[in-house]
Amino acid sequence: LDREKFEVFAAAGGRGPLAEKLAKAGVRYFEIKNFQRDVSFAKDILAFFEILSLLFKTKPEVVHVSSAKAGGVGGIALFFYKTIRKRQETRDKIQTIFTVHGWTFNEPRPRWQTALIKFFSKLTCLFYEKIICVSEYDRQSAVKNKIAPTKKLVVIHNGIGPGDYDFLSKEEARKFLSERADKDLQNSFIIGTIGEFTKNKGHRYLIEAAKEIEGKNPDIKTTIIGFGEEKSNLQSQISNLGLENFVSLIDNLPEAARCLKAFDIFALPSLKEGLPYVLLEAGLAELPVLAASAGGVPEIIEDNKTGLLVPPADSQALAAALLRLAEDESLRKKLAENLHQKILREFSFKNMQEKTIDLYLS
Repeated sequence: LDREKFEVFAAAGGRGPLAEKLAKAGVRYFEIKNFQRDVSFAKDILAFFEILSLLFKTKPEVVHVSSAKAGGVGGIALFFYKTIRKRQETRDKIQTIFTVHGWTFNEPRPRWQTALIKFFSKLTCLFYEKIICVSEYDRQSAVKNKIAPTKKLVVIHNGIGPGDYDFLSKEEARKFLSERADKDLQNSFIIGTIGEFTKNKGHRYLIEAAKEIEGKNPDIKTTIIGFGEEKSNLQSQISNLGLENFVSLIDNLPEAARCLKAFDIFALPSLKEGLPYVLLEAGLAELPVLAASAGGVPEIIEDNKTGLLVPPADSQALAAALLRLAEDESLRKKLAENLHQKILREFSFKNMQEKTIDLYLS
């Protein structure tokens, strides 16, 4: 943001890579020491007081919150902050914005959990003037489930800047991944994906698809890059299916997107998505993409135009589409080029930034 117009503060849990990048960018960072991803009643209360204290310290004119957890705890802190300020007869307008990266109630869950999540989603949205949905799918989900008034909901697609990425060449990326996977991937045909090792990312279906592919074309290898709690389950699945030589699991790879050009096909088998950045990155890297039609994915991937779409949680459809793409080089080139042009045209960082700033100043 223009430093002559905006003074920016950022706050989050921990002091990891995000804090380091913000420091390099000259953005003042506040660590919320008790803020964590998992629910902890005691720590959440302490995080609430940390955020409330921070609001009084910085006296913001705009508060922009991301993630469901931050939206809830931050929203309650905002409510108390504004109430106290009014009692102090300070009526400065505060623009409050909450960005939703995919509604949690769209995940496959027991009915009672879904109902509870919808209730808390509605409660969270009460604290904000505007709700940014990163996809039209999310906006329609909110309207359908009466999560927030239509006038509060705004669609701003995630954007990406070509200058922000320094992709390794295919040869460099494959050499690097071969070292991390402890196997030679240099001369293989590689289907790859990048995403957290969680159930929502659908990696188990990609591994099942790899088993079918292995029986028909053993020259095709699959590489899954990520991190998370499902790692051991995915490793067990690979071992149980006898795919140790055909599927590589690589975890905790910094700046994994730099290695995208190692892949011949990028696959996204997710069960739930908002508008995945990794598809924008794959398009920027000029890869052909096959994705499950979850959430806002079809807003990026148009079937047979900018990629191939399959139903979520369908390993057979996934395997068939991957084999089709692997066997048709001209189709891969056409889809990759079409996606690349669409990303540059419709999902620019500049467009996302301008629409967001308009909300800040509205």
